[in-house]
Formats: sequence, structure tokens, C-alpha cells
Amino acid sequence: MLRKLFTTEQNRPFCHAKRGCMKEKKEDRRISRTRRLMHEALMSLIVEKGYESITVQDILNRADVGRSTFYAHYRDKHELLFSSFELLRTLFEQQQQTIHTSRLTGRDPEVYFILELFRHTGQHHKLYKAIAGKQSGEMILKYLHRYLYKMLIGPNTELMKKRKAPPVPIEITTHFLVSTLLSLITWWLDNNMPYSPEKMDEIFRIMTTPTIEAAFDRKTTTHPAGSIKAFYNLFVESDCCP
Repeated sequence: MLRKLFTTEQNRPFCHAKRGCMKEKKEDRRISRTRRLMHEALMSLIVEKGYESITVQDILNRADVGRSTFYAHYRDKHELLFSSFELLRTLFEQQQQTIHTSRLTGRDPEVYFILELFRHTGQHHKLYKAIAGKQSGEMILKYLHRYLYKMLIGPNTELMKKRKAPPVPIEITTHFLVSTLLSLITWWLDNNMPYSPEKMDEIFRIMTTPTIEAAFDRKTTTHPAGSIKAFYNLFVESDCCP
């Protein structure tokens, strides 16, 4: 009876499906480990010799993986590098969702994306020093600039839709903000992070608040001048919600 119970057609697919899931999870872990090894190899090589001089063979030697394995995951070293920026994409997407939720509820948004970016950079300083520090190369910084610009231009453009045309085109304002932010991050990393993420966020706010107010033709009096909420309130519609 027990033999019949464990060999029914109903049980077989379940067992096979379960084994299949276990195999898939094991393969996922193997893929993640391989990608991590290649990623860590690239980051360490950038710090040591600069991005431009690195070859795929250098990465293979450092990660101890085969050439076919590398090309099964990435087309070239550029794609391997740019996969690192998915960390940034996730961060900004989470922050943008929080902004959207705040507009629906009418609550003050707990969205401090510049502060969170400095915190994230500090927590992963080896990674960001490799891709944004002075040893990285102009191409990487240009990509970072373009990447952050695209992440910010969407929300800023959406923000201005129901307003009169701002004194400064939103594209120029966004370009300025991203350039300032990248310059501060690069300086911070190259000088071994002499200030806390909170202090760097404060410095950024001090430097850019007058520009944002003038470019967006908007001031906020809801929160104390110079406070974190006063700064980030500039990016949220005050009359968006009932």
C-alpha cells in the first residue's frame, strides 16, 4: 500500500517538480557566485591598474573562470561594469515609489535620495571608489553622469508638467545637479570619506538649494529653511493631494 502511495502519478510530478526547483536554485546560486567573482575581479583590477588597461583575460585570470563562462554572462568588460549600476537603479526605483505613495496619501515623503545615495556609497565604498574614483577613467564618469541624469530627469519632468515653464530648462537643471553630485561623491571617495554621509548630504543641499529654487521658481516654507525636509519638499508637488 505504501509503495503504491509513493509511486502514484499524483506524487511523481510533485517530486520531480521539487527536485527541479532544487536544481534550479542550485544553478542560480552558481550563476550568482560566478558573476560575483567576475565583478569583484573587475573592481579590484580597476583600483590597481585603471579601467582602460584591463583586458578580459585579466578578469578571467583574477576570477579564475574560463573564457566561455565569461561570454555566457557578458558581451565584454563594459557590460560587466555597467551591471554594477543595477544597485543604483534599485535604489532610485524604491525612492521614486515612495514619492508616488506620498502623493497619493498626502503625507510628507520620507524620501531623501541624495542622502541614501551617500549612505549606499559609503557602505559599498570599495565598489564606488573603483567606478567613480579618480582611477576610473573619463568614460566611466560619463556613463555615471548619463545614468543618474536619466534616473532624475523623469521625476523632474513629471514634477513640472502642471506648472508654468520654469526659468531654466529642466534638462539643464538636472545636468547641473548630477554634475555637482558626482563631483562631490568623487571628491569624497578620493579623500577617503572625511565626512559622514549626512554631512555630505548637508553640503550638497547648501550648494544646490538656491539653484533649485531659482530654476524651479519655487520656494518651500512648510519646513525650517535649510532642513532636509525643506530641501526634498522642492521635488514634491505640495498641492498634489486632497
